[in-house]
Amino acid sequence: MNGYNQTTLKHDEPTIKSYNETTTMKHSEPTIAMKGYNDMTVKGNNESTPPSSCDLFSGKWVYDNSTNPSYSWKQCSFLIDEFACEKFGRKDLRYQNWRWQPNQCDLPRFDAKALLERLRGKRMVYVGDSLNRNQWVSMVCLVESVIPSALKSVHMTGSLRIFNAIEYNATIEFYWAPLMVESNSDNPVYHRVPHRIVRAGAIEKHAIHWTDADILVFDSYLWWKVPKLEVLWGSFEKPDEGVYKDLGMVGNLEVALKTWSDWLENHINRTKTQLFFNSMSPTHYG
Repeated sequence: MNGYNQTTLKHDEPTIKSYNETTTMKHSEPTIAMKGYNDMTVKGNNESTPPSSCDLFSGKWVYDNSTNPSYSWKQCSFLIDEFACEKFGRKDLRYQNWRWQPNQCDLPRFDAKALLERLRGKRMVYVGDSLNRNQWVSMVCLVESVIPSALKSVHMTGSLRIFNAIEYNATIEFYWAPLMVESNSDNPVYHRVPHRIVRAGAIEKHAIHWTDADILVFDSYLWWKVPKLEVLWGSFEKPDEGVYKDLGMVGNLEVALKTWSDWLENHINRTKTQLFFNSMSPTHYG
């Protein structure tokens, strides 16, 4: 992927890039540098010295009914009914008490006020499909319970959802762009189409909504796994004048990733913005 530090996505070596450092996650060595977690401690270290790195992906799920769950559905005004199992009578709620425990270190318990302090005066924007929308809902649920009603607001317009923590002058946002570039699936409600089309080189319509973000979290993968998807060299306004090609899933995705990476290279201030990209994920809808 030219123009942005040569980020390469392969089936056996998914790579995540940030502006300040490169983190490569292989199935055999999923090590990620942990910076800023000063209260994280290495197991077996009596002095509780913060580690320089921690293999977050080597560990196990442990049952913990003393510290989990981190919030109740009653505290989260953004939790849609689809996920509000307890609200509709589910009795077995033990699934909420599992947390991830790395082998080499202890993760600090989530502190909503500490996060809001880190976000003071900043924009955190999730961009992508329903996976990142769920991440946005979860993040807002984690922080909103510590904010008085008069000091928080939500604004939704088109593809953009904005949670505003007024006292902190901070926003946590989600922007619907399942294929990152312009496509015929951009409508946040009516996006189920049998034949998907993406526009090569066209991202500005989306990108204007995240240009000045301080933290950008992207995701895109599942929406490319469809029987019929074509890349359009042209415009949706004059569809008959364009050139359409199906380059296969990987080829189609590479076209979009190049457009995305070129835009980042030319428009994002690397000293200001932190960038994260999530590709393949487990199915998150049953």
